[in-house]
Parts: sequence; structure tokens; C-alpha cells
Amino acid sequence: MTDITLSPYFHPTTVCFVDDNESFLNSLDLELPTDWAYRTFVDPVEALAFLNEAPPRAPLAERCFSADEGNHSVIHVDLNLIEQEINFCERFRRISVVIVDYSMPSINGLDFCAQLIDPHIRKVMLTGVADEKIAVQAFNAGLIHRFIPKNHPHARDTIINFVSELEEEYFGQYSAQLQNSLAINPPGFLVDEAIAVWFHALIEAEHVVEYYFVTEPPGFLLLRGNGSMLRVVILDDSQMAAQRDYAANFNAPAKVLEAIANRERLGVFDGDSPTHYFGDETFPWEDNLLAVTRITGTRTWYLGISSDPPMDIDFDPTVASYDAYLNKNGG
Repeated sequence: MTDITLSPYFHPTTVCFVDDNESFLNSLDLELPTDWAYRTFVDPVEALAFLNEAPPRAPLAERCFSADEGNHSVIHVDLNLIEQEINFCERFRRISVVIVDYSMPSINGLDFCAQLIDPHIRKVMLTGVADEKIAVQAFNAGLIHRFIPKNHPHARDTIINFVSELEEEYFGQYSAQLQNSLAINPPGFLVDEAIAVWFHALIEAEHVVEYYFVTEPPGFLLLRGNGSMLRVVILDDSQMAAQRDYAANFNAPAKVLEAIANRERLGVFDGDSPTHYFGDETFPWEDNLLAVTRITGTRTWYLGISSDPPMDIDFDPTVASYDAYLNKNGG
């Protein structure tokens, strides 16, 4: 089975720090990136209570399954489900990474990690010189995912790098859960490295913080921190041919048919289609076409980007965007 190169979805999460050294925790406000959501705890018992609270909603990966006629589990992600998800601001509260000190008076870091209920949380242990042998053994045994010596000269940079890696791993676990379902009728661009490289470059260039796989038409919905959206449509040759036939069936202008046939434009008809137009009304074909970028990987892909997605999504960025979450919760 091919590994999924792109996670079907991703959004910012919260990092949790647990250390009985209050001055260390206070220093994090000056050292960590300003666009991080994080919680700090001096008391490990209080931290465990927080981390082991039942989540208010199951992860998206556990809510997007349906069954086909053959009783196979298949992934089903539509705009209604995504609308529900992006309006649930508490999605950002989900803990992906815990960074815990090994040497604490009431409980050591390993025992703390052993008491975490959520198996998906990635665990990093801070160690003193005397604890490094224990940390190596714990890492080799799979009890923790990383460890950082507290006296390391670049501990801050190491924390930032580890959190970035582990947040990706966190979502990768849900990708693995979806893998069998996607394997039934996989959207090939999720497993194409060429698409992944292009997509991650787009995320960086457009300052995207979260994204969601969409099925109709196939591609992604992307959101910046302020809640503004992008829509990426990704089609192969057979899907482009189907779009041309679709347009021809509704008597699209010749120049539209030619642009699609020549792979210069592709259509995105979210919330709008020729079937909604009657009488003398003319469907605005040009407004529903995107310029094509061609990417060659395992096959040839045709990508279109809309900076103003024509989708019927009810979303209030002042309440449910990542920036709104950070403003409300103070990082």
C-alpha cells in the first residue's frame, strides 16, 4: 500500500508544556513563535486532568466515514462536514504535542506520559544530564517520541523543530486510519510527491494554516490564519475530459469548450451549475473557470486556484478562525 504523501486535512493544534520550574515556563512567552497556541502547567496533576478530559468532538478523521453498497468503509468529506469543522473553533484546542520535564517532585516525566489517555499525543521529554540515559531508553522503547537536554545550547530551536515535526506526525496517524478507505478509490494526488511539493510551496507562499480535502470537485479548501479562503482543484486527464463533456452538454460557448479541451482552463462549480439557470438566464461560464497549472508526477495533473471560492459555506472568521482563537486564548 502506498503511503499517503499529503494528509487529508491539517489544522493548528495546541502544544502543552509541563514543568515544575515556573521561571522556565514564564520564559516561553518570549521565546516561542507568536503564532503558536500553547498551555503551560507547573502542576503535573492539573496538567493530566486537562489532557485527559474527554474531547468535545471526535477528530474529523473519525467522523468522515460512510459505507458503500458493498459495506466497505469509504471516506466521505463534503463541504457540509467541512463547514461544521471550520466553525468549531475548539478544533485548535486539541493537544498534539506534550513537552514534559522528567524530574518533577510529585511525578516523573515517564510516569506522566504513561498516564495520558489519548494515544495520538506525541510526547517530548526534557532531561537533565543525569536523566539522559533514561530518556534514551524510553525513546528506544517507544515510550516517548523525542527528548531534549535542558542544558542544550539550542534547546529553544530544537523544541520548535520537534513540535513542527511531531504535529505533522500527529495528523499522519489519522492519515493512516484513512488509508484503507482511501485505497478503495484513492484520489491519486494525495500520494503523488510532485503534488505534495507543489502544495507545500503554495501553503508557505499564501500563509495557509489549515486545509481540508474536498471531493466535489476534488482538491482542497485552504484557510489562512485570518479565515480567508483558497480553493485548489486538482484533476487528471479523464476528469478534464469529463468537464469538457459536461460543458458541452449544457451548450457552453465554443471558447470555453476549447479552453478546457486544451487544458488551459478547468471548471469549479461549487454551489453553482448550469442546472440552476432557466429561461433566458445565461450561465456565467467564464466566472466558473480557473487558469490551469500543469504538474507532472505519477500522472499529469491540472490544478486551478481560486482566491475567492464560489462555495456556499457559512463561516465567520471573527469567531472561528485561528487568529480569532489566538486572540481569545492569548497563545
